Amino acid sequence: MLTIENALMNLSLRTAVILAILIGLCLPATITGYIGLQYEEQAAQNQISRDQQRIADVLALGMQDPLWNLASESGRPLLDSLMSDQRIVSIKINDQNLGEFLSAKQPERQLGRTASLSRPVIKQGVKIGVASVEFSDGISRQHIKRKLQIYLLAVIIQVVLSLALILLLLNSRILRPLKKLTQQSQQLANRQLNQAFIWRRHDELGHLGQSLESTRQALHDLIGTLEQKNVQLEADLISRQQIESALRVSQDRFRRLLESTRVIPWDARPDEWRFTYVGPQAESLLGYPISVWYSEAFLSNYLHPDDRHLAYPLFADKIAVGQTHEFECRLLAASGKAIWVHFFATVSQDQNGQAHLQGFLFDIQARKHNEQQLEQYRHHLEDVVESRSRALVTVNHELEILMTSIAQDLRSPLKTIDGFSQVLIDDYREKLDGNASNYLLRIRSSTQTMSNRIDDLLMLQELSRNELRQEEINLSAMAHDIIEELSLLQTEREITLNIQANMLAFADRHLMRIALYNFLENAWQFAKPEQAIHVEFACNTINGQPVFYIADQGIGLEAEQSKRLFTPYFRSQHESRSSGIGLTVVQRIISRHNGHLWVKSNLGEGATFYFTLPESRSAQSA
Repeated sequence: MLTIENALMNLSLRTAVILAILIGLCLPATITGYIGLQYEEQAAQNQISRDQQRIADVLALGMQDPLWNLASESGRPLLDSLMSDQRIVSIKINDQNLGEFLSAKQPERQLGRTASLSRPVIKQGVKIGVASVEFSDGISRQHIKRKLQIYLLAVIIQVVLSLALILLLLNSRILRPLKKLTQQSQQLANRQLNQAFIWRRHDELGHLGQSLESTRQALHDLIGTLEQKNVQLEADLISRQQIESALRVSQDRFRRLLESTRVIPWDARPDEWRFTYVGPQAESLLGYPISVWYSEAFLSNYLHPDDRHLAYPLFADKIAVGQTHEFECRLLAASGKAIWVHFFATVSQDQNGQAHLQGFLFDIQARKHNEQQLEQYRHHLEDVVESRSRALVTVNHELEILMTSIAQDLRSPLKTIDGFSQVLIDDYREKLDGNASNYLLRIRSSTQTMSNRIDDLLMLQELSRNELRQEEINLSAMAHDIIEELSLLQTEREITLNIQANMLAFADRHLMRIALYNFLENAWQFAKPEQAIHVEFACNTINGQPVFYIADQGIGLEAEQSKRLFTPYFRSQHESRSSGIGLTVVQRIISRHNGHLWVKSNLGEGATFYFTLPESRSAQSA
C-alpha cells in the first residue's frame, strides 16, 4: 500500500491531472459496463439453474422403473436424449444399495464453471436411488466475453479523444502558472524574502500566489517563534525522564507481583549448572534457603538421578540462542521427598555474548498425584473388564450346554407322546370315536411342531458357532437339485424354471444349500393357487460385484411386511405351515459370508430376493 502511495506522489502534475481526468471518464463507463455484464451473467446463471432443476426432475421421474427393475438399458434412451443439451457435462444415476447404476459424461463441454444438482428417485414412497446432473456455463461466458471486447474498444477511442483536449487546456491554464509558483517557492526555500511576489490573476492559482506572498511575510515572525519552541522542547525532555522513572517503578511492582505467585521465575548459567536468580517462593517449594539454590552445581545435586538426562540438552556446551525447552522432572526436597516440577526455559545472550537461560518453574505435584490415581483406577477398570469378559464366556458356554440339554430332554418325551398317539390311532382305531381320533391327530401335530421348533433353535445356534468352510461351488447345479427335490413333493403343480447356467460362488457348501433351499421353498409356498410355479435364479454384475437374485410371480408382500420379513418367527397373513424361521436362517448365512440380503416386493406382483457374496468376485471372473 505504501509503495503505491509513493509512486502516486512522485508523478508530475501533468501526469497526475491527466490520470485523474481519464479515471473520471473511464470509471463510470467501466462500472456501468461491469454492472451490465454482471446482470447478464446472473440472468444466464438463473436460466441455467432453472433448466438444470427441470432436467433433474425429469431424470428422477424417468428413472423410477429402470432403477426399480435394475434394467439399465431401458433408461439409456432418456439419458442420451438429455445429453444432447450442450450445456450438460455429465449425468449419473446411483442405486440406493448398489452404487452407480447408469452414467454419461462429456468432459469437453466443461468450458467454465460447473454446477451439480441431485434429486432422489422415489418409487412407491421408497427412495431407491439418486439422479445427479452437472451443467457448464461455458457457452454463456463466451457470449459475454465477446460483448466485453466490443465495449473495451469503444472506451479506448473515447480515451484517445479526451486526452488530446486535456493536453491543450492543461498547458495554457495550469502548467505555466505552476512553473511561476515553483520558482517563487524556491526563493522561499533559499530565504530570499526581500522581493515581493506579485499576482494579478483572480482564479485559484492567483489566490495561491497571493497566499505565497502572505507566507513570505509570515516567515519573519516564524524565526522568533522557533526560539520559543526550543525552550519548550527542553521542558519535554525533562518530562520524558520522569516517565522513564515511573516505568522502572512499574516494572519493580510487576516483579514483586510475580514473586508472590506459585510461578517461580529464574535465571541460570548453562556452563555452571546453577541459578543466578530464583524467585523467593522457591524456598517454600523444596524447604531449602535461597542461598542453597545459588550454590554451584545445584541442579546436578538436587535433580532426581532418573531425571538428570532431561536437563542435559538445556545445559549443553552448544545451545542455540532463541530455543525453547520444556520438560517435567523431580527435585529432591529437604524432607527427602521428590517434588514434581515443570521446567520452562528460553535461551538468550547476555551483554558479553554468552548463553544465558531464563524461565519459570511450576509446581505440578498435585497434578502428578491425580494422574497416578487415574492410572491406578484405569488398571482397576481393565481388571474388572477382563474378569467380566471371562464370566461372559463362561455364561455363554453354560448357555450352549443348557440349550443342548433342554433340547435333548424335550425330544424324548415328545417322541414318547407322538409314538403312543400313533399306537392308539393304529391299534384302537375301531374303538375310538371321531372326536378322540381328532384329538390324537392334534396331539401328534403339536408334538411334531414343537420338535421342529427345537430343531430350528439348534440350527440357529449351530450357524453362529460352526466354522465356515468356503470353497468354489456351482449355485446353478445346486438350485437344480433342490428344485428336483421340491417337485417330488407336489408332482401335480406345473413348474417354469429360468436358472442361469454356471453361477459360481466362493462359500460354505452346506450353508449355501440351506439358504437356497429356504429361498426356493419360499417361492414354492407363496405361488399363486392354480397357476404354474415360476422361479427365476440369475446373477447381475454391478460395479464389479456379483448380485444374485431369486424372483417369483407369487402373491407378494406389502411394504410394511417386507421390513419385518427377516425377523425370527415372523409369518405373513398368507403363511400357515411355515415355522417362521427360514428367512432368518438365510439372513444369518449371508451375514456370515459378509454379504447383504434385501427384498423387493409388491402385493400381488411376486417377490425378488437379492443377495451378495463378496468373496465370489474372483470366482465369477474365473
